[in-house]
Amino acid sequence: MASDTTAEVDLSGTGVVGYSLVSDMAGGPFFRNSDGTLSTVHVKDAFTNYDGLSRKLRVRYDTPSFGGFSFATSVGTQVVPETTDVTVWDLAARYDETYDAFKVGAAIAFSRPGDGNSIYDASVSVLHLDTGLSLTLAAAYSDKETVDGHYGYVKVGYQADIFDVGKTAFSVDAYFGKDIAGKGSESDSFGAQIVQNLDYLQTELYLGARTHSLDQETADLQDSFAVLGGARIKF
Repeated sequence: MASDTTAEVDLSGTGVVGYSLVSDMAGGPFFRNSDGTLSTVHVKDAFTNYDGLSRKLRVRYDTPSFGGFSFATSVGTQVVPETTDVTVWDLAARYDETYDAFKVGAAIAFSRPGDGNSIYDASVSVLHLDTGLSLTLAAAYSDKETVDGHYGYVKVGYQADIFDVGKTAFSVDAYFGKDIAGKGSESDSFGAQIVQNLDYLQTELYLGARTHSLDQETADLQDSFAVLGGARIKF
């Protein structure tokens, strides 16, 4: 859909292991109660980036780029993994431009996922080409009839030519969510990432660590901690 990835603009160079969807790392496990027993809440239930309408069977139109700006809209329905028979639509705007010392990327979207719900999301990332420093921000608001969830996300990154094999990228990030797992809930996450590029092999070696914490009025839950490492090969 047109709104897909509008909450995920990221020029830090570490997006393979950490970005605004912080539940991509270890989102499946359950939180544990304070007594050590498993709760019924998955990590991914408390952390989302409300990234538009994802991928669906759709009709979509994208305008040409004008001065770095482009616009898109789409209408569609879900057919995988199951057919929902719900018609959804969205609008999105993107900006991508490089100046003398800066590269800038940004996106904003409005989505209607059905049932009278609305999603507003945006992200922006700025990379200073001379120093390798970057700043990434993302935020979204989900307007539902029951609970209106929202979050803010920030990442600070640094890229350097430490080794001849390719750039090394470092970053730290933070996520603050409200009313995502339920009314009155607070979802916080902090992470650190490192990515080493191997240009000749078209490979990224990555390592990341992340904490997830969820505060609810009805339960006392332990924090979750995860470490993820691996390699991504592009061909």
